[in-house]
Amino acid sequence: KVGLVCADTFRAGAFDQLRQNATKAKVQYYGDRKEIDPAKIAKKGVNLFKSKGFNIIIVDTSGRHKQEESLFEEMESIEQTIKPDNTIFVLDSTIGQEASEQAKAFKSRVKVGSVIITKLDGHAKGGGALSAVA
Repeated sequence: KVGLVCADTFRAGAFDQLRQNATKAKVQYYGDRKEIDPAKIAKKGVNLFKSKGFNIIIVDTSGRHKQEESLFEEMESIEQTIKPDNTIFVLDSTIGQEASEQAKAFKSRVKVGSVIITKLDGHAKGGGALSAVA
């Protein structure tokens, strides 16, 4: 069983987008539009799904940029609160060689277990992104 937790309190449409995608995929989801602390949302959602015997719980957080200190602090708080088995770094390949600095910034703050690189087929900078995170 898979559960999705929307802990993105930064982007206005994040909850609605996760809800729509979860509904299409027939996957249960959790979010709290009134709570402003993403770590609290993550903890409540993870605990809810664990109590129901879910074996895969994905916590969707706000996007990050290496210059956004507050979002990195938020990410560290979520990691300390829920202690994930795997933290996935999702990278937009269109940033090209800048991916290296972004990956280093992310890795310096949390333990990265996996990397997903998006948009590899739509931009010539994908190769730069691949080499940057290799």
